[in-house]
Amino acid sequence: MSIVPRRLAGTLRGGLAPVARGLHGIGISANAVTVLGFFLTVVGAALVATAQPAVGLVVLLLGSLSDTLDGQIARAAGGGTRLGSFLDSTLDRLSDAALAIAAIQLGASSFDPYFQTFGSGAILFWGGLLLLVASFLVPYIRAKAESLGESASVGIAPREARIALYLVGVAAWAVTGLSSLFAVAVAVTAFLATITVIQRIAHVTNALNEKKG
Repeated sequence: MSIVPRRLAGTLRGGLAPVARGLHGIGISANAVTVLGFFLTVVGAALVATAQPAVGLVVLLLGSLSDTLDGQIARAAGGGTRLGSFLDSTLDRLSDAALAIAAIQLGASSFDPYFQTFGSGAILFWGGLLLLVASFLVPYIRAKAESLGESASVGIAPREARIALYLVGVAAWAVTGLSSLFAVAVAVTAFLATITVIQRIAHVTNALNEKKG
């Protein structure tokens, strides 16, 4: 079960439906919004990496909004396309990488990974690396499972939960000026993403073993 209730996520997406219909009505395509969301996320991640959390938060929020709107616009247009699905999935992976790399870069700029074991810099560096790996494994396991005829959408921290936690960390940093709060958020996100990887592996393994038996 996700830390972000499915009902809440559905309500938020539903609230954007009128906006999506309006954008579709003036000729803005879902693919254009997908690309815009990716661009905004990369810019926001760069701002976070250079220790500008307030501006970075605003840009990342706009990127997340675009990332949610593209699916709603596709529905308003009568359904998504194969190209749209490909772009959305690919750019989501690149966006996830940009967020993790921002944490890694920020951490690397404030500590020596060979001689300093603890501190917010170390937490950001190693937490960012773990988040990078886990963020790629979570959707990969689901895609591989689906190619084998199984479902693997289980887990405590799907993508929307990871993004939400990351943004909360950036917001806490922006409000308090304490980058350590962002470091904690990255570490928690990385930990929960790793738990999700384990949950999905266990789920798919059990499902395949049951069919084999």
